[in-house]
Amino acid sequence: MTWRSLSVVTLKEFRHMRHDRLTLLLTFGLPIFQLILYGYALDTRIRHLPAAVLNLDSHQAGRLLAERISQSPLFAVNAAYHTQTEVESALRAGAIRVAVEIPANYTSDLLYRKQTGLRVWIDGTDVVSSNYVLSALDALGFEESVAHTGLQASPLRLVPTVDIRPTVLFNPEGRTSAFLIPGLIALLVQMVTTLLIAHSITTERERGTLEQMLTTSIGADSIIAGKCLAIGCVGLFESCILVLVMRWMFGIAIQGSLALLAASLPLLVLAPLGLGLLIASKARVHAHVLQLTHIVFLPSVMLSGFFLPREFLKFPLGLFSNLLPATYLVALARNIILRGASLAEIGPTLAAAAACGIVLTALGWRTLRASLR
Repeated sequence: MTWRSLSVVTLKEFRHMRHDRLTLLLTFGLPIFQLILYGYALDTRIRHLPAAVLNLDSHQAGRLLAERISQSPLFAVNAAYHTQTEVESALRAGAIRVAVEIPANYTSDLLYRKQTGLRVWIDGTDVVSSNYVLSALDALGFEESVAHTGLQASPLRLVPTVDIRPTVLFNPEGRTSAFLIPGLIALLVQMVTTLLIAHSITTERERGTLEQMLTTSIGADSIIAGKCLAIGCVGLFESCILVLVMRWMFGIAIQGSLALLAASLPLLVLAPLGLGLLIASKARVHAHVLQLTHIVFLPSVMLSGFFLPREFLKFPLGLFSNLLPATYLVALARNIILRGASLAEIGPTLAAAAACGIVLTALGWRTLRASLR
């Protein structure tokens, strides 16, 4: 090896990178974009957690406590619930994460210095959020006790008048794996299905067999449909295997209907098929497939609510996460497997997941067919 040969190769590589726009974008643009995106988006302080207040006390103290909870930056009370059944249904559907019941005798108990209890239901699927909420509500109960007894806020001098009585739902043991694994199944199926169909089409393109098939009577639509059907079946089979592994290796029971879970599995592969078609329409070699899949997959992990609750996302990334199919796929998996939600309770999520899948598949189909002409 000589310095001349070394310099020639080095300069050649720099020239190649300068003319390869995709390499420049992935080398400089993508890391900077992701650093700004996730550094700005992620904030572990919990704010505006969907909540409900079931106020059974129509007197002043009950109304003031309900207003205090509603005005807290920790909670977002956006809907009125009048029965415990409505609250439990909203918790199973994932519409709220915590509910507080103010008993009918709350004002009178405080008036006569009797101990009173606030029933609290907490969605325990996310261990971090549930522990944070429980601590915040304990502090709220202590502050209410101090306010209504006139004593100093010292735990050595005060037996709380307002007692918090929590019930942790869906994951009472506080297992992190129970929170992560159902969502991980949805993300893994998305990644593998997207990679498989993009890889298959790109391989055919590189070998020249794609052009050969297009010259026959098969046609572009038949090629795309055949690949979608085959890889869709593979994705469905993979999702069934992952659910079995989750059940028997990790001991995570399926709380919801098996029939509903089975009927929802095709949605796990529909949107990824569309993403794979879009990637295949732009990629010409396998390296492009991997790079473009990475660009799609990382936002799905960080912004879908898989790793951190979507309540941590700042504006406007919280709105942007509504456009990601992974957001609805992760929610579907958790609602059925962990919360035991019914069809009526997950209807909006099912509809959103189906809409994302149909739009992406139609867009990917049209884009790929145009690139094959």
